[in-house]
Amino acid sequence: MPFEIRSLLLDDAPAVAALIAARDAADLDQHDPDFTPDELRDWWASRPGGLDDGSWIALDGDRAVGFAKLHVEGDCAELEDDSCVHPDWRGRGIGSALLDRFEQWAGANGCARVRAGVLNDDGRALLRGRGYELVRHFWRMEIVHRAEPSPPAVVEGVELRAYRPGSDDRALHAAIQEAFEDHWDHTSEPLETWLRGRTVRGDYDPALWVVADAEGAIAGAVLAFGSRDFGWVLDLGVRRPWRGRGLGHALLLGVFGELYRRGFTRVGLEVDAASETGATRLYERAGMRVTRRYDWYERRL
Repeated sequence: MPFEIRSLLLDDAPAVAALIAARDAADLDQHDPDFTPDELRDWWASRPGGLDDGSWIALDGDRAVGFAKLHVEGDCAELEDDSCVHPDWRGRGIGSALLDRFEQWAGANGCARVRAGVLNDDGRALLRGRGYELVRHFWRMEIVHRAEPSPPAVVEGVELRAYRPGSDDRALHAAIQEAFEDHWDHTSEPLETWLRGRTVRGDYDPALWVVADAEGAIAGAVLAFGSRDFGWVLDLGVRRPWRGRGLGHALLLGVFGELYRRGFTRVGLEVDAASETGATRLYERAGMRVTRRYDWYERRL
């Protein structure tokens, strides 16, 4: 086997950034990287636990030819989206070797299930050959604003305002957890873990968190981040009593405006293609389009 696999290090960020860029060019015809090596390194460092033992890199000399990084959701170990094999090195056993490490780690750490998302036919065939079954489709959707977005419509009884760090934390966390209870395989996170994972990011800006205030109660919220010209909507949720009033659309347009005014003219998010809350229709009405599709496969250990 003419490649080495070892644990991932923060200093591997430049090599992995080049690997992901090659994957994006081959599989998505995307030639503008989503992040720089420094941004990737900062992202790894900001995650709870940093780079723990659930991440690996495959090397041909000094060149990264594959990498895998996982996180745990409930009883499931899940490979993160950017885990991949270099297009020029596919079919040489690298994906299988990385999946071996992934599955062994999951079994040793008490996980009942393993899950991975893939973009191409090679990945689908590899997972099916190992007994994985298709469970879900996720989309990345994006929009590019060439002029300032339209302001949101007024929702009666609700005021859109900026997030207040500290005083809003507990109510915001509770509102988002409630809003996502309907989502497929959702796992609640404790307040401290949930908040830290969002506020220690290098692209965190509290002005990009918009809260829907209904006479002192948080009816919904949208949490966005921005780097270079690219904005990312990580969380958008509306609590059940306030659904069906256009509040989700208002929150999305509100954060589009906040992002645009700070120079983030391209905005993306990830959505469950079969969302029970109708999220895909909401994003399409706001002008977003699908730019990539992930097929998610799962296997019980």
